[in-house]
Amino acid sequence: MMIGKPVALIQVPNRRLFSVAAAAQYLGKAIGTIRKLADLNIIQARVELDTAGRRRRVFALEDLNAYVDSLEPWYDSPHGEEPGSRKEKIDGHL
Repeated sequence: MMIGKPVALIQVPNRRLFSVAAAAQYLGKAIGTIRKLADLNIIQARVELDTAGRRRRVFALEDLNAYVDSLEPWYDSPHGEEPGSRKEKIDGHL
């Protein structure tokens, strides 16, 4: 006797691959920017064949994360200030 509903098991791939559009969405960039970054070898892309035999560019999650990790943190301050704590100069006064 079985209790509850049967559960289907699926095989999860070891690598998660993103299309150009999915990589653009993940990184918050335009599709054209992702293509250019791949052409310049700033982000590593792989080429695979789709079901129709056409070549397509795909990106591994690890490679997208490596690109993010390589970016200069925009909020780092040479004066040790925390993000959002920058004082604006108004009329020459702090």
